[in-house]
Formats: sequence, structure tokens, C-alpha cells
Amino acid sequence: MNKGIRYLGLGALVGVLAASLAIGGKSPIQTNAYDAPAYSSKLPTAITLKDTAESDIRSYYSGLSSLEASERTGENLLKNLKPILSDGMLWYSYDNVWKIYEITDRDWTHSPASEDTYGGFNAETNAYAKYEYGSSKSNSKNNPYVHAYYRDLSNQESWIRAWDDHNASGINREHIWCQSRGFKADKGAEGPAGTDVHHLAAADGYVNQSIHNDTPYGNVDRSHITKDAKDKKTWLAGNLFGKAKKAFESNKDVFEPRDEDKGDIARACFYMVARYNNISGHETITQYEPNLTMVDYVPDVGTREDSSADH
Repeated sequence: MNKGIRYLGLGALVGVLAASLAIGGKSPIQTNAYDAPAYSSKLPTAITLKDTAESDIRSYYSGLSSLEASERTGENLLKNLKPILSDGMLWYSYDNVWKIYEITDRDWTHSPASEDTYGGFNAETNAYAKYEYGSSKSNSKNNPYVHAYYRDLSNQESWIRAWDDHNASGINREHIWCQSRGFKADKGAEGPAGTDVHHLAAADGYVNQSIHNDTPYGNVDRSHITKDAKDKKTWLAGNLFGKAKKAFESNKDVFEPRDEDKGDIARACFYMVARYNNISGHETITQYEPNLTMVDYVPDVGTREDSSADH
């Protein structure tokens, strides 16, 4: 969807943010030179479902340990994370993102991996040998329930499949960091940034289109709520649009997602500023490789800002 923010006002949501970042590359490096992200028209078919070992995560980021302390904090940390997250990254088409959700956003409780799924699942290795992605609602074996942002998944009425309704009544591809705040491509969502699934997530279509849209994040003043998604569906309760709390900027509209999604949204935003920035001062900035910044104020709703080397 063409929604978004360039400068992202998180306001008091910062208090619930965790420091972990998604892995986007192949190996740690300590130079600003790295292999540029490459487009891939083919999705991976050999897929392991094992959790990444803590030792592998530490190894992935180990190059940071040799840096001076000042290079591991603040903006310098973001500058030094970018080569790690970018190196060897593959990105995919906007259309293929729907298929990627079968793995990345799959609800493994309601749609557990099994030998019934096309792709040769092996329970002993917990891996698919040749996974076959679904292409229509008729593919019942590879049409799993997915986790959709903004929905209370404890309510069975909110469960939805990857290849189900993609309109406002179903699920959308939600840019957690909205495109109009830094990387809206002329032809729509394009990678790397526009199709980066570390922030392009399956989400409820109504909240995406009618509650969030391009509205910055913030805490809504409970006495000035304009829209509450529970009025559409009870299992959308907690997704609010309205005026920001007075301690923030009460004259500006903000979107407050349900509490259960705030941590994931915040991590996605921190990933974006670590992966897409020009803190080093010598990157080539484009609509596909933007320069993103998080701020603690509320941008005006409906405005668009394009990236440049300076901002």
C-alpha cells in the first residue's frame, strides 16, 4: 500500500522499544564498502524452521566488538550496523511479498508445518527441502493462516490466510515505515526499501487504509479519539486515531496501534534507520536506498518527503 512516514514520530512509544534488530545480510564487516543488495526473482525453497542460535547472532554482529566504544553508541552504531545489514542482502518483488508471508508471517500455532504441506517437510530436521509457494486460494495445502498486525488473534474471527482477501476487509502489505516519508518510488513499492519484509508486514486492511494510512505513530489522547477500529470489528480494539497527548503535540493527529503490536513495530522502525541511512556521509541516496531518520515530533498528516544525502 502507498502509505507512510519519512520522519517517524514515535513519541512515548519509545518506552516499549527493544534493542534487537532483524538480520538482513550475510556477514559482519567493518568498512563502508559492501556488496550491494541484489534483486532475486526466485524465492528460497530450502527453508529451515530452526531458531537461530544465540552464538550465530553474536557472531553475525561480532565485528562491532572491535570498534571503539564511541563507535558502538548513538548514530555511530547505526552507521556501523548498516554495512552488516546490507551486505549480500537479497530483495524481492512486491508481488512475491505475498508468498513470502507464508513463511515470515505464518501463524505456526494455527498452521503448523507438516508433511501435508507441499515442499517435503521433514519433522526430524524441522525443514522444508523444496517448499512450493501458494498461488491461489485453491492451493489449500500452502495457504496458511498468517499473523496480521492490528488483529487480536486470540479471537478466531480474526484469523486469515495468506491468499485470502487482500482488500480493506482482509489483509494488506503494510509498510510499517510508510513510503511517503522517504522512499516512495515512482512506480509504487520497489526494493530494496519498498519491499523489505523486515518492515513490510501482513496487516489488517481496514486499519492500514482507514486508521493508520500515512499518520505518524504516537499516543492518542483518550479524550480526543477520532477513530477506534473496534467500531469496525471488536478484535481490532486498541488501534486508535486522534490527537496526540498534550505532553507530546496535542494539535497533531497520530496513530496508536494496539499494545500487543507496539514492540514489533518499534523494532521494525529501528531496523529501518539502521539499514537505510547516510550517517557516514558518502552513500548514494535514492528512492530505493533512502536516508531515514526517527524524530520525536509529529509530522503533518498527508505530507510527503523525499530522501536526500542531507536529510
